[in-house]
Amino acid sequence: MKEEQQPLPLWKRIGIGLFFPFCAALALLYARYGTHGNLCLFHNLTGLYCPGCGTGRAVSGFLRGRSLRWVMSCNALLLPLGIPALFVGTHEYLRVVFPFLGFRPVYVSQRTLKILIGIILGFWILRNLPMFAFLAPPVLPH
Repeated sequence: MKEEQQPLPLWKRIGIGLFFPFCAALALLYARYGTHGNLCLFHNLTGLYCPGCGTGRAVSGFLRGRSLRWVMSCNALLLPLGIPALFVGTHEYLRVVFPFLGFRPVYVSQRTLKILIGIILGFWILRNLPMFAFLAPPVLPH
């Protein structure tokens, strides 16, 4: 049986409690009002799309009222993997910052991790093949 972890000291919980919402607010402001340039270093260096290419445009488009179809055309993994990751991240944030809530840690099995890694790697490879060009994010006008 796993032993119970001790909560972080109050000053660390306050720091984490302020840092992540601040970063999230900056990211949302940038997605809402920022530029739409290609900021992916991997794509800029190699010309290939990484698994995350198009995610910034998808979130920005969503916040600006673009259709779900357009959002999915930017990055098809955003909804099926991003939304569960957002829920798990929020749960873990609340668990660490507010230990009195009694949330238990989220555990993901090794099998599930291997499947997720396989999906991400497969998506990464396929979106760079010409026959699966529909998985690549839309080209931005210059």
